[in-house]
Amino acid sequence: MAMTIMDIMSVVVDVDTNTKIVIKVGDNLKRDIRKKVLEIRKSLDTHEVKKLSQEITQIIMQWDIYKYAKSIMVYSAIKNEVDLEKIVFDAIKNNKIVIYPKTIKETFDIIPCVVSKIEELQIGEYGILEPSTNELVDKNKIDIVFVPGVAYDDKGYRIGYGAGYYDRFLRDFNGIKVGICYSFQIVEDTFKDEHDIKMDYIITEKGILKLI
Repeated sequence: MAMTIMDIMSVVVDVDTNTKIVIKVGDNLKRDIRKKVLEIRKSLDTHEVKKLSQEITQIIMQWDIYKYAKSIMVYSAIKNEVDLEKIVFDAIKNNKIVIYPKTIKETFDIIPCVVSKIEELQIGEYGILEPSTNELVDKNKIDIVFVPGVAYDDKGYRIGYGAGYYDRFLRDFNGIKVGICYSFQIVEDTFKDEHDIKMDYIITEKGILKLI
């Protein structure tokens, strides 16, 4: 079940340990949600991240939309994000085209680059693994973009880290947009801004939320 802002303001229960984490949200809704959800996510240990990531990747691999996709765009997980590495191996094994984002810090843009194996990634901007080559692909030839997020509302709108990379990239993207997160990162309250892009689906360890 998605959390309301009132839930976030009071108590959030850790996914495995049932530890209660007290959170208070002030006037700046997005800023406070971002800060507090990141604190919760940071508190996950390696076992929890691995377990939840495996549950999410299993759901993705059994999803018909993924099975029939010919090309997918993934991301390199940081700061305890859901790890999609198993999806990459499965996609490559099944002859799907795998794309990773390459960030251009000067313009806050994402360039989609084809990767044929994990070893083609290298540390790029912000210390994130990115493609070492520039084999570009037309983004509207990508079937699915898996989008990391700090939080999502239950309408499909996303809070990222604040720089707007994905909002710019997805603005004129015609494929399927899939938010990837843990279930505690979904809140019921809408925090949409004019530039925010709505996801078509959100996938957590609890299942698939269809938004179209």
